[in-house]
Amino acid sequence: MRRTIIITVICISIEHICRILFGNPKHYYYNYGMAFSTFQDMPIISSIVTALACVLIAYGAFYPYIGKWEKAGYSIMLGGGLSNLAEKLILGYVIDWIPIPFIPMVINIADIEISIGSLISFYTSCNRNS
Repeated sequence: MRRTIIITVICISIEHICRILFGNPKHYYYNYGMAFSTFQDMPIISSIVTALACVLIAYGAFYPYIGKWEKAGYSIMLGGGLSNLAEKLILGYVIDWIPIPFIPMVINIADIEISIGSLISFYTSCNRNS
């Protein structure tokens, strides 16, 4: 359980530290919705959906009967999700600041953490019994 909390807190911190060190406010995109700019006109709905997703991911992160790598994946996802949720609740939006050059998309470190955590959890859960 302690490892889960540590990984989650580190992931929350990485987003904000990296944005302070490497982000350029001129290139910030203020995302009032969710991933891929969905629910832009419904900030309350997007906050509720994000909070519910964090609760479900936290269940996975603290579930005692999974392996340490699967648990790490859920913890990384939880850190990214909580980072985005905190920004959304405090600021009313999430700051996306990393442009993807080959597709018209701007993301943040928390989005990357959610993606990496998802891949780790999916891979380890698929290979659990093999």
